[in-house]
Amino acid sequence: MNQIIPAQLIVFILQADSAWTVDLVRILEDQWGPIRHRGTFQPFDQTAYYTPEMGTGLFRAVASFERLIDPGEAAREKLNAIALERRVAVPDAGRCYNFDIGYMDPDKVVLPSCKQGPWKIYWGEGIWLDIVMHYAKGAFSGSPWSFEDFLRNPYQRDLLLIREKYKKALKNPQAESSRL
Repeated sequence: MNQIIPAQLIVFILQADSAWTVDLVRILEDQWGPIRHRGTFQPFDQTAYYTPEMGTGLFRAVASFERLIDPGEAAREKLNAIALERRVAVPDAGRCYNFDIGYMDPDKVVLPSCKQGPWKIYWGEGIWLDIVMHYAKGAFSGSPWSFEDFLRNPYQRDLLLIREKYKKALKNPQAESSRL
């Protein structure tokens, strides 16, 4: 049986603000532990999917945590993210954040989803696993079925930095083992 390589816990954050706030960092770190990398927020303007609930003028960024996980835990973390979104939502106004929690391994970025799709694998409990990007030839590329921003990939620089920090963490498993 092959040994499971720990995966880098990541989150794509969708919000109306274009910057990291103290509240956002606190919310994330209270749930998933210290943040290892904070990406730059990019305009999320190619779809109106979230407009009814979150309004217009949204931004998305990617972050990673110091914590590495067994990839099999990612779907459970999605359920935790859904509960967190509900806890921090504004009554009668809806979600302030959309937390797309998932993982990066050496080859790909996987985001659990509550939406079924032709390329998603059912995990259970209403969660499907979606490979939204793959890594090859020094870059991350979006999958044809991914959101348009993953295809354009304004997150490339941040994803490459996250991957480098992740690879360093894999080389020093003793330092990371307490966080698994």
